[in-house]
Amino acid sequence: MKTSMFLPDVNVLLALAFDAHQHHPLAVRWLNSVGDREASVCRVVQSGFLRLASNPALFGDEALTLSEAWVCYDRLIEDTRFEFSLEPLGLEHFWRRLTLGSTYSPKVWTDRYLAAFAIAGERRVVTFDGGFVSVPELEAVVLGA
Repeated sequence: MKTSMFLPDVNVLLALAFDAHQHHPLAVRWLNSVGDREASVCRVVQSGFLRLASNPALFGDEALTLSEAWVCYDRLIEDTRFEFSLEPLGLEHFWRRLTLGSTYSPKVWTDRYLAAFAIAGERRVVTFDGGFVSVPELEAVVLGA
């Protein structure tokens, strides 16, 4: 499967939204290479972005209020390169398959969900996490690798 559609993970969205994020330049460079409607945001990434962008334990004084987090998210998704995507058909089949051979880790459910979403929806995950390259059938773009 070779596709021009992308599914950025939560950390890529955070890097795009926060200029002070250590990977901001990498994320901006990636986004500048993307055409209109080539980047998808799914509900899990949306929720994760809102949760983390407003978390003072992560961003201290730079953490957004809940209202500001929505405004920031809206600003990102209004960019013509983004679209919101509903779950593709077959996602659960891939999600189950990808988790059955895994052992527990704090990120396993969400990471495997994103991988399954990308596989079922014919998208490439965009991430800073090199662990995605080991997921069978998944095309991953690891920024900074």
